[in-house]
Amino acid sequence: MPAPKLEIQVEPVEGGNAVYLPIAPSTATGAAMYKVVLRLRIKNTGKSTVRVNGITFSFPGSTHPSTVMQGVNMTGSLDLAAGAAEFWSNGIVDLDPDPDVKNNVNNAIYLSGTPPTQVRIAVTCKDFTTAVTVTMALAAHKSPVTDDAYRFPYAAGELRADEYYQTDAVHWANGGAPGTQIYAHDIGCVGWDSAKKKWSSLVPGGSDKKNEDYRIYDKPVRAVAEGTIDDWHDGMADNSVVGSFPDPSPDPKSGNFVLIKHGTESVKYCHLRNGSIPEALKKKGVKVAEGQMLGRVGNTGNSTNPHTHLEARRASDGALRPMPFRSGFVVDKAKLKPPANAGPWFRLRGHGISKEAVAVWPASTSPGSPVPTVGIKMGGTWANSFWTSPDLESFTKTAQHLFDDKGRRLMRATTYLDGGKRRWAGIARAGNWASRFWVSNTLASFKQTAQELFDDKGLRLEHMHTFLDGTKRKWAGIARGGTWGSRLIIKPDLASFSKEAQTLFDDQGLRLVNITTWLQAGKRNWFGIARSGDWANTWWISPTYDHFRNKTQALFDNDGMRISHVTSYMDGSARKWIGISRSGDWANRLILRSDLDQFALETQRLFDEDKLRLVHVDMLE
Repeated sequence: MPAPKLEIQVEPVEGGNAVYLPIAPSTATGAAMYKVVLRLRIKNTGKSTVRVNGITFSFPGSTHPSTVMQGVNMTGSLDLAAGAAEFWSNGIVDLDPDPDVKNNVNNAIYLSGTPPTQVRIAVTCKDFTTAVTVTMALAAHKSPVTDDAYRFPYAAGELRADEYYQTDAVHWANGGAPGTQIYAHDIGCVGWDSAKKKWSSLVPGGSDKKNEDYRIYDKPVRAVAEGTIDDWHDGMADNSVVGSFPDPSPDPKSGNFVLIKHGTESVKYCHLRNGSIPEALKKKGVKVAEGQMLGRVGNTGNSTNPHTHLEARRASDGALRPMPFRSGFVVDKAKLKPPANAGPWFRLRGHGISKEAVAVWPASTSPGSPVPTVGIKMGGTWANSFWTSPDLESFTKTAQHLFDDKGRRLMRATTYLDGGKRRWAGIARAGNWASRFWVSNTLASFKQTAQELFDDKGLRLEHMHTFLDGTKRKWAGIARGGTWGSRLIIKPDLASFSKEAQTLFDDQGLRLVNITTWLQAGKRNWFGIARSGDWANTWWISPTYDHFRNKTQALFDNDGMRISHVTSYMDGSARKWIGISRSGDWANRLILRSDLDQFALETQRLFDEDKLRLVHVDMLE
């Protein structure tokens, strides 16, 4: 008989392409892989029952071999009556019909080398000689969030010494035929037990029968992207019996959870500790910021021990979705030599977690490369974003995405060194002004661009940053629309800079809003931006951070001035600090942390608790 009459629908599909997940290697020198998992909805459009007995995946136009799926229709679930439809996905299947015997195989496909550009699915049926085939273009999945990938749902700053988060790309279950859990992660935490000389998910001396002895227990779970609350459940106690599934299975099986809609996808954060979900989040439609704490790790629902179950689905219908990540690093634990954290870490840039279980360091800087960071937060009601990028290209892309999709304008751009590589960080905030960001190779071309933007577009320079690209100094600027007067100050020494700043204030009422200093041929140069305004302000240089902090506080206490700009520089072996404070009535806060990840945690806490927005950031090099 010829081919049966079948209608086959495929997921995940985006833009007409079936999508796969690029998988990170387990070391920096390893080869990336590609995970291909597809959910089929097979409908019998004929007039008699059809029995599916085989499914094969192949990749036309590539050297990747065909894969024959094992255990297809062992239970008869794909015996389709006329008009009937069923789901099937290439996940884990038990080849032994005895319910008391497990012989699991994983039909998920992991490829290496050049990713294929097409996939062909062939479905064969009993008593039919010809297979029904579907051929589709195949592309990497991109999540509908910043940089097309999610952040990891934890922060490195909340790990103890010699601890890392741990997960892999092979989930233990496929969530049934619809395959909703094939791309899911069960995330735990491991640390080095120096007494036993091995990695352990338990604190030293802990028992695997106590929830509180698991390293992951009670750690904050954080939002992987901006989004809105779609659903939640709280009030379920932690399972008192650890090591086996509760009987009967609790309802809901996910225990205490938060479901957040991130664009066209929804992410579910499961098994949270009872009572740990903030009350403010228990309302549908509430906005959530990336990195905001959603709850704490527990052992609730259908769970054997403390961990977080994380999965993404298409928001409209629950179809499975892969989860690429960014701003983190992974490595095979066997390549680490604790207490040293140096190793062949691989940076996540739109990659899924490695196939094998790996240590995960969820930070924008690699382990052992702290980046001291200072910033200023202030009260306000506008939306804003703070992010880091591994290079200028991705930084510019994120800034454009925030403008195009959220109407947020870049207001700060800075750089820092991480493992010898120049990284970027930025702040964007909601607004309706015109703005422009650019990078110049020389100071002369920087000044020319700034002048042209003013002459042609009426854009005023509001921020400048200078950095070394190898041995060459470059200049980054941000100009924005406005009607105020402004002036650039560029001087080869502090005395002439101070004199010019004072003259501009005395004669034209221009106030300093930005100060930058750099070494050129052994001489310290000074750059400033002054703009018109009617506020009181002052600027100063402190010989130590303690002096700087005390000066900042005194100006607030005595004159009501708020810190609005901070930077620092090395004078020989001593670090000096430059500040600008101005009058105002907003709440604000100065932050200094020894590591960028700790800084990000503190900025998030101040947003969560006090609604303070980050308006200034500077890395100490």
